[in-house]
Amino acid sequence: MSISKTIEPTQTQELKKSLLTLIEGIQNDPKQANAVFKAKSNLKDGFLAEVNIRDFTFVSDEPQELGGTNKGPNPVEYVLGAFAACQEIVVKAYATVLGIEVSSVNVEIEGDMDLHGFLNLSDERAGFTDVRYKTTIVTDESDHEKLQQLEEFTLTRCPVLDIIKKPVPLNGSISFVQA
Repeated sequence: MSISKTIEPTQTQELKKSLLTLIEGIQNDPKQANAVFKAKSNLKDGFLAEVNIRDFTFVSDEPQELGGTNKGPNPVEYVLGAFAACQEIVVKAYATVLGIEVSSVNVEIEGDMDLHGFLNLSDERAGFTDVRYKTTIVTDESDHEKLQQLEEFTLTRCPVLDIIKKPVPLNGSISFVQA
């Protein structure tokens, strides 16, 4: 998976203003930092799911070789895509605040999965066994200290990377309704 976008300088100024306003608002009222994100999904046909997030609707499906109809990425591919996009957002956000001009950000990511776990053929974990990524940042910045700060923030402040690396408390239930 590879994503790349050229970022315009006027967008950077608007983004910096928005970020600093957000930071100031949270500093003045820490309760503003509490956010809740929501998603709903409905299985439509076979493995085809319709997912709704805010005002967006998209599908998730499995490739044909895994029994799907290949009408969209599967859930684990969305996780990889979410991680790639999150890396890019974190890079841009922190570069903006640090005053680093970024021409583009590109993330290449892949994850290995042993299907034995998913298919209950062994005790192997059901999720990724390994994830590898490379984030490439194109910039004219030469201040080594600023670039080191940006790298550190990219590794420690990416929410999706944090979700993947550390267990998250999960509460839920499964209920059965008679048809």
